[in-house]
Parts: sequence; C-alpha cells; structure tokens
Amino acid sequence: MSLLYQLREYELRMRKEGQKSAQDGEEASVGEMPFMYALQPVRWEVRLNADGTLRDVQPLTSGKTKGKDLGKPTPAPNVVRAAGVKSKLLMDNAEYALGIVRKEGDPKVQQRHEAFKALVNAAAEATGEPSVLAVADYLHQHNPTAFKEHLLASFPDFAPDTNVIFSVEGKNPLELASVQKFWAAQFDQTDADAKSLSAECLVTGEFGPVMRTEPVKIKGIQGGQTMGMNIISANAKAFESYGLEQSNIAPVKFEVAEQYANGLNRLLADPNTSLKIGGVTYAFWTGDGAVPLVGPALQAPPAGLTKSYGAQRKRDKKARTEEVRNALWGVFTGQQPALKAGAAFFAAGLTPSGSRIAVRTHMTSTVQDVVENLAAYFEAQTLAAINPDGKYADRETYDLRTLVSAMYRDINKEHTAPDVDALVQFALSGQPLPRSFLVRLAGRNRADEYRVTRPRAVLTKMVLLSRDFKELDMDKDTLDSLNPNQKEPAYHLGRLLAVLDDIQSSVMKANTTLVDRFYGSMSTTPYAVVGRLIHGSQAHLQKLRKENEPAYRAKQNELESVMSRLADIPAKPLTTAQQALFALGYYHQRAHISEGIRERSAAKKEKEAQAKAEKEATQPALLTPQGDDAQ
Repeated sequence: MSLLYQLREYELRMRKEGQKSAQDGEEASVGEMPFMYALQPVRWEVRLNADGTLRDVQPLTSGKTKGKDLGKPTPAPNVVRAAGVKSKLLMDNAEYALGIVRKEGDPKVQQRHEAFKALVNAAAEATGEPSVLAVADYLHQHNPTAFKEHLLASFPDFAPDTNVIFSVEGKNPLELASVQKFWAAQFDQTDADAKSLSAECLVTGEFGPVMRTEPVKIKGIQGGQTMGMNIISANAKAFESYGLEQSNIAPVKFEVAEQYANGLNRLLADPNTSLKIGGVTYAFWTGDGAVPLVGPALQAPPAGLTKSYGAQRKRDKKARTEEVRNALWGVFTGQQPALKAGAAFFAAGLTPSGSRIAVRTHMTSTVQDVVENLAAYFEAQTLAAINPDGKYADRETYDLRTLVSAMYRDINKEHTAPDVDALVQFALSGQPLPRSFLVRLAGRNRADEYRVTRPRAVLTKMVLLSRDFKELDMDKDTLDSLNPNQKEPAYHLGRLLAVLDDIQSSVMKANTTLVDRFYGSMSTTPYAVVGRLIHGSQAHLQKLRKENEPAYRAKQNELESVMSRLADIPAKPLTTAQQALFALGYYHQRAHISEGIRERSAAKKEKEAQAKAEKEATQPALLTPQGDDAQ
C-alpha cells in the first residue's frame, strides 16, 4: 500500500468512527470534517442579528496561556492560496472578511474584500439560507473604517492577519449542510475543462478527472513554510514527464487528495501522533484502534522502564526486554485502552524541500512489533550508573535530542536529520545504527574534557548492539556493566586508562589529569603510550603504599587484574569499532570504581552509626544509681 493510500484510509476511518456522514438536508455530526473544510484558528466572531444588523464583536480564544493566541480551532472552508486572490466562504482573515488593511496603501485589500462578498452573495443566492442572507446584507453596508474605529477600539490586540467568522443569532452558517454542499461544488471537476485531465487515480485506481494542484496544503512541517506545503507538485521541466505539469505528474482524484492531506494534517496537529525533532517531522497512525504514544515516548521517555543495572545482571537479556515491553504496554494501554496489538502501524518521516515535502521514511509494521522494538531500544540504554543518586543522578533512559547531542559540540549548528531518522528507525523497526555514529562519538570523546559521558556511552552501546562487527571479539550480552571476561583487548585498554587515572587521583590533584593528556593517544595508538603510563604509575603506587596500605593493595590488585587480560598490546592503531569498545571499557571501569567508593562510604557510615548506637546504649547504665547509693 502506498503512503497516500494509508493516509486516506486513516482519514476516512476517523470520519466514520462514531459519526454519520452529511447527507443532503442533514447537518454533519459534531467532529466530522466536511469536504474542503479544515480545522483553522478563528480569533474574532462578528455577531449579527437576523435582519443583518451588527450586534457586536467577540474574541475567541484557543485557551493557550503562552505565545500568540490565534483563536479557537474551528472547522471552516479551506483553500490553497499560492498566488492571486482566492476567498474562503464566511470565514477568512480580516483583510478578506472585513476589508481591514494590514499594510496601508495595499491595493489588493479591496479586491480581496470584494471577492469575499461576491462568494457570500453567491452562497446566499444558491442556498437561500436566512443566516447567509443576513451576512450578505450586512457586508453590503459594511464600512471597514468605521468598523475599525468604533468596534475594535476595545481590542488593541486585533490584527488583520487573524481569522474572522460570522454568526447569526448565535448560529454558525458554516455548520449548515446546504452551505457545505455549496462550498464543495466550488471544487467540482466533473464539468468539461480544457485544462482538466482524466486519468487513472494512483491511489484508488479509478478513472476520471484528476487534480491539477493539491486542494489542501500540509501544515506543521518543521522547518517548512508556515502557509503549507505540497506532497505532489512539479515546478520545473526536469520534474515533468509526458507533458504533464504541476500535480498531474502523479494523477490523483481531487477528493482523494483532500482526504489524504486532511488525514496528514490531523496527525501532525496532534502531539500524540506526531514528532518534530532535528529537522524531521514524523506522523504515526494505525489501521485500527488507538495509536501508541511513540512520539511522546521517544521525546520524553516514561520513567521506570528499566531497573538498576545491579539487579538486571541477575536476569538474562530476554527477560529484561520482556519487562520493558510490559512496562511500555502498561504506559500505552493506561492512556489508550483501545490499543490493538495486531493492528497495522504506519510511520512517515517528512522533511521540507523548498515548498514541497520530501518523504524521508515510510514504515509499515504492526503495533505489537513496534512496541517490542521500542522495548529493545530502551533496554539497549541500560548501563551502569556513575552517579545513581542525588540531584545530578544519571538518567535511566534518554530522549532523542540528548542522544544526538552526544555526537556534536553544538547540536543547534548541525544538520541532524539523518541522525534523528536513523535513531527513530532503530527504535521502531530495529534497523542497525550507522557506523558513522562511532566516528563522531570517538571524536567527541577525544576532544571534550568530559570524555565518555553517560549519553555517549549509551549511544556507543546501542550501536555496538545493533550491528555485527567482525573485527571485535565481544560478548554483547554483558555490555551493561563491567565484564572482566571480555576477550577484546581494546575493552581492557579502556579499563586500564581508568585504573591508572584512579591511581593518580588518589595521591594527587592535578590540573591536567592522566585522561586529559592521554585519552586520545591511548584510544587510537595504545602501543605507543602503555609502557610509559605503567612506568609512571609505579611512583604513585609507592606513595600510596606509604600513606594508605589498604588502598594501595586494592588498586594494585585492580591494576594486576586488568593487565592479566592484556597479554599483547595491539601494535596497529585501533579501528573505529575497537575505539568504541575502548570507550565503553573506560566508562564501565569508572562506574565500577564509583560503585566501590559508594560501598565503602556506606559501610563507613554504617559502622559509625553502629558505634554511636552502642555508645548511647551503655551511657544510661553508667549514670543510673544502684543499691543503697540510690537512696
């Protein structure tokens, strides 16, 4: 199935579920979007009496407390205005609806207002609706200057670019079936037209008139044009074929285009069915039932999906992933009881390309498979914590932006769309992450004074898990925390650097640490620096032996344990994958050292508390008088 077919089916299902269609002489159900209507913000309501006289003007609000209030979202006639004067019916911006100028001296304002009045008069004549006739009568005697001076004086925030709607005796004429039928007739392409083309619709397979330009623009594409964008369009000879121009290059029936466009706009307007990040806009939908909260989960992962790594080491990887999947199902079904595991799941990743939309990703799966892949994505982020407690405790899982930021000095200055898309596809379909991630991560580890941060270590682990690296002798099931039995030397070289740095820091506080000076060379050409670093550590160990014998023995044993895994130091420079495992080994060892410090600190506090309790228990016996002395 094509992307446009899936979007159209979703829109038709949304219109059908729990709603009735608008028949002749019958108003549409609440929530159903009539043909060529769209949900649009309306800021001002001009309220009229039945005889067409003006009652007052009332502001409408979206309820937003931050940012500019564009008005209440209202189903209203929609039209594409790429160029020229095109009016909407009974609802438009103040230039069209009221003739109020945005820019003084603009000669087109009068043309726009006349077009609006002409369309209202045509609707009044065609429908005979009293409310539409009342609007037409009012516009006939409307004076833009007087209206602005007398009625808008109490509304200093009035702007001509905001939308205005008319109501008569409290009723909205746009809700009338006859008005909706009149508006739909404005787009009827069954009549003979020299410019019209009859062809087989690529979406439905039906033969008949097809659109020349898309009737509804797509809005809400990150980085795209705010007025809306096209999916099917050609504006140059290079994109045309067989003499077909504009949207005729991919023949689609007019009403079908209106349906798939409104379906996509519906998805993009809802934060639960869309995701906008890193220059890519995603839409998520299903063939049946509710849409799992994929976008919110990737943008702000739910808390509690993973447990502490110490407890998870006791269970195998399959059991851990199952726990995360069950936790995700609990989150999703708790907010969406109608979620169906076997339903089809669809996703589309969109990026702007001029005034057009480029489809970067189109995925078809099932709800169950997506949730399972998403569980594996979050489980892959399980990693030993260096700071598990306190105000600055390490997070269990990370959002997309944090993971992508781990690869760049300043994410705001980078083109991150390919990186975001790779992570989303890995999260939803299990597609391997690109090797280029490891190159960027290694570069940041060498350049940044913070070296292997937790987000970098997490992303490194995710790449290593997602791909098979033939040059690595690696146990994938033990990448959560320290594993002294890993066979790959690069892993233990990373551990070695962390141990040597710990030895140095235990006897001195240097402005430039061992890691600051040697991380770059140790992670690329370890053969050139290992001997020098081992030799330098002996002086620190000798000093530590004199000052703190137990600490000396512990660090000497740790050093010997690591060195026992390094029978040979690689003479060749480490590959990109080996550098990644080096970084993970370095991080694991730091986490192990940090855990040891916490355990010793906790044991010391417990011992001190026990001693204090024993002391307090003996004090009353010493102070209480006994025998005859008590009298």
